[in-house]
Amino acid sequence: MTITRLLPLFLSLILAPLAQALEKSVYAPLHEKVETGETRLSAYFSIKLSGGIMRPRVLETFHHQGDKKVQIGLVKFSEYSPRQNGYAISADGKTLLYFHRDLPASKVVNKRSGLYEFRHGHGDKLLHRDANNSEYLEEKLPANTVVFGVYKKEANSFRIQGEVYTRDTDGREKRLQ
Repeated sequence: MTITRLLPLFLSLILAPLAQALEKSVYAPLHEKVETGETRLSAYFSIKLSGGIMRPRVLETFHHQGDKKVQIGLVKFSEYSPRQNGYAISADGKTLLYFHRDLPASKVVNKRSGLYEFRHGHGDKLLHRDANNSEYLEEKLPANTVVFGVYKKEANSFRIQGEVYTRDTDGREKRLQ
């Protein structure tokens, strides 16, 4: 083997630990990170982050009632995204704000894309059609608050106007842009 073939392998082996340390130092202190696998948020809700190299990473949202577990949401979710880009849960664990995107492969959840609120004992409610979970904030938001974007196409134009909001599980909504 020549040096030119070994150089990329050698560099990747040396730089991989540095990249992992940088990733943790950049993202972890700012926000709590959503871990891969299933996480129980309360007696009523759980999330599952899966996917990776061969398929897109998705965040699945579930409602629990007794022994019954029902998927209520599914959205693409970057491994670098903070919790506030995926969900918010009330202090009593009975109210969850979450995103759903009608993905092509999704046959489990059949409903419109957007930001939803699920109140245990009351059910599911669409708050904002087509709300986007990709907005990034430097500041960490409380556990009961999400950040989202709403994009509107201007009439008779190709321009898209976007607005960024935060919303908490008590129903308080604030426009940021």
